[in-house]
Amino acid sequence: MDITSISNAISAGRLTSARATSRTTAAGALGATDNVSSAFQKADKRIQQQRDSTSVQLSSFGKLQSAVADTQAASRGLSDSKQVATDVGVRKAASTFVANFNTALTTAKATATEQASFSESTKARKAEGDLRQAVGKDATITADLKAIGITQAKDGALTIDTKAFDAALKADATAVRSTLDKVGQQVDRTATKQLASTGTIGSAVSSLNSRASRLESQQTEQQARAAAVQQVVANQGSLVGNTLNAGAASYQRIFSL
Repeated sequence: MDITSISNAISAGRLTSARATSRTTAAGALGATDNVSSAFQKADKRIQQQRDSTSVQLSSFGKLQSAVADTQAASRGLSDSKQVATDVGVRKAASTFVANFNTALTTAKATATEQASFSESTKARKAEGDLRQAVGKDATITADLKAIGITQAKDGALTIDTKAFDAALKADATAVRSTLDKVGQQVDRTATKQLASTGTIGSAVSSLNSRASRLESQQTEQQARAAAVQQVVANQGSLVGNTLNAGAASYQRIFSL
């Protein structure tokens, strides 16, 4: 065998070895990229789950906020001279107040059970308890309400006996309006306190909004970081492969001389 044949054989062997090494390196880079991608996907999934949970909590508190706001408006209606100017107006205002008050209680209970956080759940339960006490804590108001046909059950819900209410309205409309005005003011104060930025509902909504924004920013930042890391890993794998291919080509030129 002459020197040319030997050189070609050596060149072919080293070229084959270099290409095999290149393929192995490329496969390793691909594997590293897959591992990085998998790690970031798991992290992204965790953040998305937290965002979904926060969204559910925020939606629930949003409903409670709306229900309490409706109750606040209805309680003010009991003291609105225009709304209660007539007997028909008094009946409508009383019925609206009872319905909205009960909806707020039901919504508060549902909100408490839907919270993933103990803190938010506690706030929802407190909102319910405060509303119940706004009507039932004052024995005088409770007695006056009962006298006009409005009673409060053990769960806090109100019921109105329309016949008893109409009879009381007919007997002493001024006393009925006075009772409704008292309970309206009491519930209005409670609802206003709850809805304030420092109140049980207002602070919960603010906290959840902040959490939602923070998680969104965190997820966006993490996704950008994942893309950057994956690109770096891919570029490194490509650089190594190109270097090895260039080296193989050099070997072939040298031993072909």
